[in-house]
Order: sequence, then structure tokens, then C-alpha cells
Amino acid sequence: MRKKKIALVLSGGGFNCACQLGALNYINDNWKKITGLSTPMKFDIIAGVSGGALNGSLIAMNQLPLLNDLWIHQIGRKGVSEVYTSELIDTSSKADKIKLKIDVKQLAKKLIPELKVKLGFFNKMGLIFSKQKRKNILQSIIKEIEESIKINLPKYKSIADNFPLRKKLEKYLDRSKIKGTDFLCGFVSLDTGAYHGVLHNQFRSEQDFINGVIASTSIPMVWNPVKEIQYNTENGIVNSKNNVDGGVRNVSPLGDVIKLINQDKEDCDYKIIVINTNSGQPKKKDFADKSIIEIAVRSLYEIAMTEVFNNDIHHFSKVNDIVKQAEAWDDEIALYNEYNHQIKSYDAVIINPHKDIDLGSSMIANEKLIHHRMIHGASMAQIAFDKKDFNNG
Repeated sequence: MRKKKIALVLSGGGFNCACQLGALNYINDNWKKITGLSTPMKFDIIAGVSGGALNGSLIAMNQLPLLNDLWIHQIGRKGVSEVYTSELIDTSSKADKIKLKIDVKQLAKKLIPELKVKLGFFNKMGLIFSKQKRKNILQSIIKEIEESIKINLPKYKSIADNFPLRKKLEKYLDRSKIKGTDFLCGFVSLDTGAYHGVLHNQFRSEQDFINGVIASTSIPMVWNPVKEIQYNTENGIVNSKNNVDGGVRNVSPLGDVIKLINQDKEDCDYKIIVINTNSGQPKKKDFADKSIIEIAVRSLYEIAMTEVFNNDIHHFSKVNDIVKQAEAWDDEIALYNEYNHQIKSYDAVIINPHKDIDLGSSMIANEKLIHHRMIHGASMAQIAFDKKDFNNG
């Protein structure tokens, strides 16, 4: 009997990635029924981008209980402040929509760091100088403020700071706990535009590994890019600069998984489980009065990435079906791609949210939404596996 291996693909989706946890809990509870394996849930390959990289890293470490604690007890009960802080978003809000909060003092510190000193000087001098002199001093201060903004505004690269998440991952992530699994996370370099899919054991250091997962979750404009990540390849060391969310170019890293499967020298059968956080059909919403933050998240994370998702999953499904049909017609037929690699078919289950279910903003998390997303993820996993007897292919 040929050895059976299981690959897991986790898409991006911000806080909607709580859906993946619901699906993973269902898979864990039904592992033997789903795979026919008597061992505890364990994947041979895990590939993730964005929130999927976060979830995948802990699953690769066999830390499902910790992942549940992170989503339910930390993010769910305490809110988005467990992941990011912001001078523009009210991270203490438990509402289902983004609530703006302009922290003028913090903005001033970033854009006009010497403002307090300048105004204090003006107030004191105002007691001494004439009205015209005070006017001249004020104009001088305003000019300096304008110059300060010009200098400091380009340094303002995001609307939020993911420092809380970084502290958690620095505490949780440990590559030495990844055993018998190839974990791969994806991120994109803003400098080159290149997508990097990197295995956990390719990163040059533990800090590079942590930075890789952080970069993969860093939504452009929302969180700062990760300045530098180094990893090893057969051709030498790669030093990727200014790295952001891998979902920008690769919402579901199926290609990474298939590449790893093709490199496996063992004679075995692979099963692929894909857990997405987007149905592929953006929900209709009225954006006439939405904030710049909501517009940015909607444009990039819900529309642009949905299109990438559609292309990725549909292309895989179409090619997979064609290969299966060819194999069924004649088992001696072999199809090859442009690189002269044989195209194989795979038993695959794709778990998607239902197109009519609203999971809420990917930037928002509260106890009610996390519970809703997890329940829906578990339900859609059950439906997906009921439709296909995964164990019997």
C-alpha cells in the first residue's frame, strides 16, 4: 500500500482567518475519518500566507491548543489591540465596524516632533515682544512646522503598528518544534515585487523566521513592511527588503505546495486540503461614506486579493479536472507543463466560506465575530468533506 501524505494550504484574510481555526478544529476532531490515519492530526506540508502563515506556523509546531487560545481568549475576548495599535483606529472598540480615533498628540509627535517646544517658546516670548514681532515669530514657527511635516510624512508608512503581534510571535514561534513537517510562508518584497515562498529551515536565523511570518501578515499601508529577511537557497543567500503580506501576489499558495510535492522523492499519494477565508465573490457594500482606512482594506484585501484567489483556485481546479479526465480515459497518458515536468492530479478538498455569509471586516475582531467565523469554518469544512470521501479519494 502506497504511503499517504497530507498537505495543507492556508490563504490570507486578516481576522477572517478565524474561519481556518474552526475548520482545523473540525479536521482535528475527525482526522481518522477524513484521512484514514490513526495518528494525531499532522500535515506533511503546510503553506500559508498572511493570517494563514500565522495559523500555519503554530499548526506546524503542533500547537493547536495555543492557536485556539490566541484566537478565542486573546483576540476574541480582548479585541484587535492584541494584534495591533493605531493612532487612527479605536482598537479598544468592540464594535463590528472600524471605528476611527484620531490621536492628535501621537500624530503630532511623529509629524512635528518639536511642536511642543516651539509653541512653548512662542507663549513665553509673547509676553515680551510686540504684536507684530509675535506675528513674525508665529509665521516662522508655521514655516518650520511645514518643513517638519515634509520631512517626517514620508516616514509615516502605515496606519497601525503590529508590535503586539510581534511580541506574541517572538514568544510563541520556535522552529525546533517543527518536526516531520515542511512549513512554508510567503511574503512579497516591495523593492522587487517578487513573491518569496520560504521553508522554515531555509531562514538564516530564528529572527528571520519570525520576521518571515510577521511580513506575511503585514497588510500594506496598514502595517509597516519588515525591513529585511534573509534565507538560504541553492544559489546562495537571498536578502529580501521591505517585505509585506504574501497575499498581495499569492492568496492561496497552492503553487508552493505542488512544487514541494513534485520534489518529494518518496513514492506516495498526496492529499491536499485548502482552507480559504474568502468565497471569491466580494460582498456588496455601500462605500459612499466610508473612511480612507475602510476603502484601502476593501480595495486591497477584499477585492484585489479576491481576484487573485479566483485565478489561483480556479486555475488549479480546472487543470486538476483535465488531468483526472485524461487519466481516467487512458492511464498511460502523461501530460507535461512548459518546464517538461509531468502534471499530476491530486485528491483535493477546498473549504470556502459560503458566498451568502458575511464574515465582517477583515480588520475587525471581537468575541461575537470570532465565534461566528469559527463556527462557519467548521460547518463549511464538514460540508466539504461530506461532499467528497477524502479518505477514499
